[in-house]
Amino acid sequence: MPIPASNPDTAPRRLLRDVVFDKMLAAIVDGTLEPGERLNDDQLVKWLGVSRTPVREAIAQLQTYGLVAIEANRFTKVAARDDVVYAEAAQFLAGLHILAREWGTNNLEGLTRKSILASVAGARKQLVAHDIAGPGALLDAQGDLAKASGNALFVGTEEPLRIRVNFLRPREVDAYDWDALVAVADELAEAIKG
Repeated sequence: MPIPASNPDTAPRRLLRDVVFDKMLAAIVDGTLEPGERLNDDQLVKWLGVSRTPVREAIAQLQTYGLVAIEANRFTKVAARDDVVYAEAAQFLAGLHILAREWGTNNLEGLTRKSILASVAGARKQLVAHDIAGPGALLDAQGDLAKASGNALFVGTEEPLRIRVNFLRPREVDAYDWDALVAVADELAEAIKG
């Protein structure tokens, strides 16, 4: 049987550590792996169906994102939520998102502009409905603007911080000023429209 030709339309191959990182990140963000929960290498290897090396590499990256706490020879666990760290991280991220608005809107093209506007509109709907996922969706829309800036260093700083803020943000509806968040979404949409 002849070997089939490769299809250039297929997505590029990803490193196993990146796949493991994405799965563990999703599990931490959605609460499958809870704050303070110990992470056992053997259980993670079994769950993810990979060897120990990509699991350890993913854990090291999650630690740099502030989502995993490691104390050598004692424990590896999902980081605990911390209001002080959240406030500092959110303040820093807000400053980065001001830059993202400035730099990103200058580089927007047709489809990108429409896509980000759709993300902002979706986040706005969630915010109006007081959906607890709304603040995270608004952060992600602003992250899309950071990506549109075309500055790899900026994106590399914004993304881990945004993920950390999303992880640390309050999960109680009463913790948010929903009207203020809707106003941010409206301002963002206007800036994107140009």
